[in-house]
Amino acid sequence: MELLGYDLSMTWILAIGAVFVYLWYDWWCHHYFQRRGIPVADYIPIFGNRLQWREGIRQAMDDYHKKHGKVVGMYDFQRPILIVSEPEFLKSILVKNFSNFPNHRNPPMVILDPSPVGRGMFFLVDNDWRNIRNTLTPSFTAAKMKYMSPLINECCDTLLTSISNARSEGKAIDCRTLFGGFTMDVIACCAFGLSVNSQQDKDDPFVQNAKLLLDGRGFRSISAFILSSFPFLAPVFAYFRVGLFFDPSAVKFFLGVTESALKMRNEEGGKSSKRIDLLQLMLNAHNDTDVDQEDTPVPGDGPERGVIQRKPLSTRDIMAQAVQFFLAGYETTNTLLTFTAFVLATNQDVQEKLHAEIDNLDPTKGNLGYDVIGKMEYLDMVISETLRMYPPLALLNRVCNETVCCDGLVIEKDIHVLICVWNLHHSEEYWNNPYKFDPERFSPENKASIKPYTYMPFGFGPRICFGMRFALLEGKMALVRMMQQYRFDVCSETEIPIPLSKTGLIAPKKLMLNILPRN
Repeated sequence: MELLGYDLSMTWILAIGAVFVYLWYDWWCHHYFQRRGIPVADYIPIFGNRLQWREGIRQAMDDYHKKHGKVVGMYDFQRPILIVSEPEFLKSILVKNFSNFPNHRNPPMVILDPSPVGRGMFFLVDNDWRNIRNTLTPSFTAAKMKYMSPLINECCDTLLTSISNARSEGKAIDCRTLFGGFTMDVIACCAFGLSVNSQQDKDDPFVQNAKLLLDGRGFRSISAFILSSFPFLAPVFAYFRVGLFFDPSAVKFFLGVTESALKMRNEEGGKSSKRIDLLQLMLNAHNDTDVDQEDTPVPGDGPERGVIQRKPLSTRDIMAQAVQFFLAGYETTNTLLTFTAFVLATNQDVQEKLHAEIDNLDPTKGNLGYDVIGKMEYLDMVISETLRMYPPLALLNRVCNETVCCDGLVIEKDIHVLICVWNLHHSEEYWNNPYKFDPERFSPENKASIKPYTYMPFGFGPRICFGMRFALLEGKMALVRMMQQYRFDVCSETEIPIPLSKTGLIAPKKLMLNILPRN
């Protein structure tokens, strides 16, 4: 067949036609927001905005916000994503219309991964999420945190020993590595009921397998990139067990640990019911009527939350929640302690004031717990300001499950919404001199003036971080125990400003500081 003066076979004609059809389809997909009158960030055909994220997704979102406003569209390849950093709009998404936005968007690698870890609460959707959340609610009340504080205190003892050993070498200390060991010990103890000295024993099987789960290969792999580009290939990858999100050997190890612990506790009978770690609390949760009035209600739960029917958790679900607790708690608490040490080292006046509060309350190891921590007002101000400047997650996400009108804008079903926490926390519109560390923003006098939905380091609404209370208790107890004996100071190896990760997790690779004994 002749076309434009060239003799072409039918195969070539069909191929050329397919290319034109694909290019037209790509153009149509990349005009989703334009057809609805929503500002759009500059993008590249086929790839959309994905290539811009290589320089740092946080920086990219900040640029979109400055150029196009608080509500802007972008494209992850051909998938439309709505970026939001407008407080009233966020109120509609996170609270007012929560029933339309109850779920996170999970990568295809998680959805099709047969690992039981995919049953973790963060990944669950709809009624599965609601049922697990209702069952676990009693495990994270203030009363339960009081019971767990002695376990955290024991890990703090090892942390102080690690600091003493590191100081004996006369060198600056990598705080990120130091706090990572402490956080792993806490979660091993409080989630799995294990005594693991990861700060000293790097060869412990728990430590080795934990590193396999934490290596983030599910996000970095070539498979993840391919599946983001062509999500319809996910079933093929799953069938051949390629690109699994969680390392199979690590999952097998943690499943074995959970099953062994549950078997031992079932054999112990009533003796085990008095344990105070998360594993036992999950075993007892369906019979627990302890209700915390501060807990955020889930729409549809009904007013009588204390009589909610809670289903016993299966072994796989208990294992999934324990590992989820580990995955979520390790990185975020480590990051919180690392950044807090940095801001104290670079703001000695704040550190002195915090030392004064700790000395004034004079907590000892024996009485340092939930109640004493709750009395430390300035400590809470310091932690809150640290979380404002360095939120653990720069972005939150939701998926619309039913077309809804939010703040005058129609959001259609299956549209992915990104919430820019970093933009909200560093906006000059909401925070005076936002890049200055100032704990007084969170003083009792000033706290009430903070605009709602401009501060959300742990998210907001019914899907707020479930372990928030535990993470804050863990971080505050570790900080107080350290500051009773030491102070933080910069050294020649301290990088100022501290370099931040280019991913959505705001975390430095390392932080070198001097940790000096107090006079």
